[in-house]
Amino acid sequence: MSEAGHLSLTVVTPERSVVERVACDSVSLPGELGELGILPGHTPLVALLGVGRVVWTDGGKKTAVAVRGGFVEVAGDAVRVLADLAAEKDAIDVAVAREARSAGDVRRLAVVGQEQLDAVNADIAFAEAKIAVAEGS
Repeated sequence: MSEAGHLSLTVVTPERSVVERVACDSVSLPGELGELGILPGHTPLVALLGVGRVVWTDGGKKTAVAVRGGFVEVAGDAVRVLADLAAEKDAIDVAVAREARSAGDVRRLAVVGQEQLDAVNADIAFAEAKIAVAEGS
């Protein structure tokens, strides 16, 4: 369990653990239907994860990882993010992320159908989330 008034955040992918039981004051993350804000005492939930940044605060200090797809579970004061993909600041090459975003913009011009458009838009959003995490914004 976490300390009283704190959350415990875990972020994992199928390949690795990205964040393990970090104590924090709050967590915000991209739900499939919009941004979710989690504070201690939050109602239990399971939700689809969208594309964007998982941001947590601890004593006013913000930390973030970029995520793409998966699930989030809130139970008690434990927040568990099961992401399809995740990238933390130290693992992000900003130049590569910018290239991926530019390539997505070009691919967007040639898509056929909503499914391809959604995939390209998710690629672009994940690249943008990685850039934001790497640049601390």
